[in-house]
Amino acid sequence: MNQASKQVLGIMRAPHAQGALQQLMASTSFGAQQFRHIGGDKIPEYWGKPSPYTEGTDFLGTPKNHLDLIKKRPLSPDVLEIDNKSLHYKFPLGALSSIANRVTGVAMSVGFAGAGILALRGGLDGCVASLAGNFLLAFPLKFLVSYTIIYHYLGGMRHFVWDLHKIGNNADRTSLLEIPKVEMSSKILLGGSAALAFICALL
Repeated sequence: MNQASKQVLGIMRAPHAQGALQQLMASTSFGAQQFRHIGGDKIPEYWGKPSPYTEGTDFLGTPKNHLDLIKKRPLSPDVLEIDNKSLHYKFPLGALSSIANRVTGVAMSVGFAGAGILALRGGLDGCVASLAGNFLLAFPLKFLVSYTIIYHYLGGMRHFVWDLHKIGNNADRTSLLEIPKVEMSSKILLGGSAALAFICALL
């Protein structure tokens, strides 16, 4: 290490230099993400309000409580709006169908566990026999059970194919992970599972 490099390192290690580096980091996009608190910080006292320097932004329709709203503002992107109730982003069909695959998996775990407990207690045969003679109860239950199993199986196969398939790029649009193809496969998955479950429920 030459003498010039040693001098630069010595300057950077000085206390006042470290403070300057922290300010520099905070001023960059990366540093701002590291130092910024959720909801924002260091909001100017007169931001949007009439002050000795400006007439404010009331003429633009700024809410009276806009500073309170700014303090509650989450970092973007965020799933929920400021009210923490309504969704900020609309879930695409591919995401909804993928989430449904997890939901059906949980439903099967709970359902099979419940059926197992009934079988161990000797009550499963009686439940099945009572439902077999009532079409109005048996058909929707058979449809729900069939749909859950079929959808989860087909959805799992789709994810397996996705894991093995290549990711496309701007020049190659043949990938199954392209948004139009994901939406198409989601529609086929939802509709095909419903059709097969309907047939199974009629048996």
